[in-house]
Amino acid sequence: MPQRDGAPTDTLRQAARLYVDATSLRHAARDIGMSPTGLRGFIDGADPYIKTTRKLTEWYIREIQNRNAELSHDSATAALSLLVKHFAPGEREKTAGEVLAVIDRRCRESNTPRPVWLADLREPPRR
Repeated sequence: MPQRDGAPTDTLRQAARLYVDATSLRHAARDIGMSPTGLRGFIDGADPYIKTTRKLTEWYIREIQNRNAELSHDSATAALSLLVKHFAPGEREKTAGEVLAVIDRRCRESNTPRPVWLADLREPPRR
């Protein structure tokens, strides 16, 4: 599990930029839950606050789910990060590993193909 929370900033920035291009700045800001000025600043390269990153990550995960697409590694990491967020920092990695183990076990038991991202997230980070 990566040390930082949420999806990578570049991934969120690109997704937000595409969404603004497909809709409008005001529409996208409303859907994400932030001000149009804040969203414009983020798209233009400003470093987001933790709360803003969380809002963008939650929006990003909703968008992926709405598109009914296979989760990318970044999306799965962001979703897992949000799921274990309320645990103490020292417990998050262990809890995330346990969640992934349950998903892996249930895939095997139900003869469901394992998602591509599952194996990547179950491997310990390379140093």
